[in-house]
Amino acid sequence: MKRASPIYAVFAALTVAIGITLSTLIGAAALQNQPEEPQGVMIDVKPWPDATQVRVFVKDISYDEFERTGRNMSNPEGVLLSATQRAILDKSVHLYRMTPKELENNWVAGCFIPHHFFRYYDAQGRQLGELAVCYCCRGIGFSPAFRSLGTNEEWRFDFQAVKKMLDEMRIPTDVNC
Repeated sequence: MKRASPIYAVFAALTVAIGITLSTLIGAAALQNQPEEPQGVMIDVKPWPDATQVRVFVKDISYDEFERTGRNMSNPEGVLLSATQRAILDKSVHLYRMTPKELENNWVAGCFIPHHFFRYYDAQGRQLGELAVCYCCRGIGFSPAFRSLGTNEEWRFDFQAVKKMLDEMRIPTDVNC
């Protein structure tokens, strides 16, 4: 049985390396020449701007304990957001108008079981509304709905910015997922 010479091994390795380099360069050039897809329009939204305070509530009790006790929150009073925290929350909510192509490829999660609730209150302490956030399926909802959505619209939310804020407040986001 003959052994392959070291020169043949080097030649084979160089051929493979050149092939990979050329295919990478050709692929990158092809991507650069493609026209950019039009993007939808992102609109800033400030939920219930007349609210004087916002509290965050977390359904953080396990399902088994809820069945036993009937309680689903360890802190039923919620946590009051500071002005800075409210500003982070307000900057995180957007209405997004999709292009026809985006609408064609849009999908919606089959579940929406939120565990984080941002409740908005007026100066008299009456609840104006609630922003429900699900970190499991990354969905949000408003109650009552302060605006109906068109077929090409959806709510967008900066989950990372709010997660960072909640982490700083020592409020978990990985709850019962």
